[in-house]
Amino acid sequence: LSAANRRCEQLQATPKWSDLSKIKDIYLQCPEGHHVDHIIPIKGKLVCGLHVSDNLQYLLAEDNLKKSNRHLI
Repeated sequence: LSAANRRCEQLQATPKWSDLSKIKDIYLQCPEGHHVDHIIPIKGKLVCGLHVSDNLQYLLAEDNLKKSNRHLI
């Protein structure tokens, strides 16, 4: 959790209005075998998303590694 937060802070991707406790809960409740994924990547090629709870989802680890930094439509 802290590594993801540090990375997002360095990229200035976490807005001041972001609910950090909700983000923390999402990471803590991540099911085994899954990753917390940014739906719109923080540092994508065509678009950059924010580190906010509405931009997070659970993906199977295998699927998240395939997705990499792409925004799949």
